[in-house]
Amino acid sequence: MKPIAIVKRDGTEVPFDLSRITVAVSKALHAVDIDDAALAEEMARVVHEHLERSSDQSVLGIEDVQDAVVHVLQESGYYEAARVYIRYRDERERFRRERRLIGEDRTQVNLFVIDPDGRRRPWHRDWLSEQLAKRYNLDRKAIEDALVQVESFLAGTAIVELSTPLVMSLVDAALVRCGMHLAAEERAPLRIERAVARAALTEARDGVQALQSLGRHVFEQLSLSECYPEQVVRQYCRGRLWIDGLSDPKRASQFTATIDGSSNPWQVLTNACAVAAEHHGQWRRVRLVLPPSILGHLERGSPALLQPIVALANLAQVYLYCDGRTPLLGTWPFIGSNVSIATYNDDFLLLRQLQGMGLPMLSGSHLMRGGYRRRVAVELALNAQGLDGEFSQMDALAMGLVAAARVRLAQLGPVLAGGEIRFAIFGLTMHSTSNEYLERQVIQEGLRNGLSLQRNSNLPEEACAHLARLLE
Repeated sequence: MKPIAIVKRDGTEVPFDLSRITVAVSKALHAVDIDDAALAEEMARVVHEHLERSSDQSVLGIEDVQDAVVHVLQESGYYEAARVYIRYRDERERFRRERRLIGEDRTQVNLFVIDPDGRRRPWHRDWLSEQLAKRYNLDRKAIEDALVQVESFLAGTAIVELSTPLVMSLVDAALVRCGMHLAAEERAPLRIERAVARAALTEARDGVQALQSLGRHVFEQLSLSECYPEQVVRQYCRGRLWIDGLSDPKRASQFTATIDGSSNPWQVLTNACAVAAEHHGQWRRVRLVLPPSILGHLERGSPALLQPIVALANLAQVYLYCDGRTPLLGTWPFIGSNVSIATYNDDFLLLRQLQGMGLPMLSGSHLMRGGYRRRVAVELALNAQGLDGEFSQMDALAMGLVAAARVRLAQLGPVLAGGEIRFAIFGLTMHSTSNEYLERQVIQEGLRNGLSLQRNSNLPEEACAHLARLLE
């Protein structure tokens, strides 16, 4: 559309004047030692034609015209002239921002804010003042101080577009410089790196899973910044302390049950389904151990049991109790289901076979007793490597672990909070004086806080990965 008017920076509208474009092009060419009035006029006409072809409005902003001049200079091969024009344009913009900052000029600057929904708005002090009043609940004097700091930073840059989150980052920095860091800390957003968000969207099977993944990152930041004492956060960040469920309050909670044996396999599965249904909605993980009779029926060939066990595995991790070897692993019928093997003792050969199949193993003499129930609400671990004989530092670790356990219990409901609190220790020689001292201090510190803590004999894989931070 043919341009007929230009909107200046102060908002006034003037007729489109081709001669002003000619002057601007001539100055840019002159700056690189090209004095050719005819060439300047020709290029000004090209700018006019470019605007006519590319614009769908007859009234243009001054910045649109300047963008067209840069485009034509570059497309015509006059790169040095275009660079000079851009440099002059940026210097003028910084000058206008500085004059605006000290109150000598109210001209609209060439700066736009991109809202989260993609809308593009001109920079306006009133808009930012309103945001500061609404978001930070600041008084008028504090708002003015923050605005001066933000515009002072922008005055030294040639940036023409910035997103709303970036504006708020500048505001947070301005509040810190003005001594209002508590206001910034209270309202500062929890940030997720774009790379983390992209990875969650790429790796997730669906949108719900992506939201859960991103939610865990947010909850972890919130927990570290607000929920846990400074001592706990320091130990966690150094790799001394692992807290399961930092990014998910219920993650560590687990319920384990062994189902009573019976000659009737359908009665066993009915009891198992009742237990799984009762606890599935409360505990994050439910583990059920079926008696040896079920494995015996499967080994003898009972295909009718397969579908009910697979359905049960949708509610819980199912373990088939095995006294030793089983030929069923050679033709495992539960590929892709949460079904595995439980044994009386740790069996290294069986463990390797299950790991090769991607299946977990559960072991222990208690698993052969029907009616066994175990509820674990919180799991924690300590890395005391290098602290052998450093009893005061071990005292600090014990206090940090118990403090973390108290926070975790407060995050759980009354049903889950009734479970066990389990902890593990890494980095000290078993049965050494320091090992026994740290274990005793953890238990006694727990009792002083009204908590009963029990020690685990091994560490989960997640705990090992986190505690390895100490060795980085």
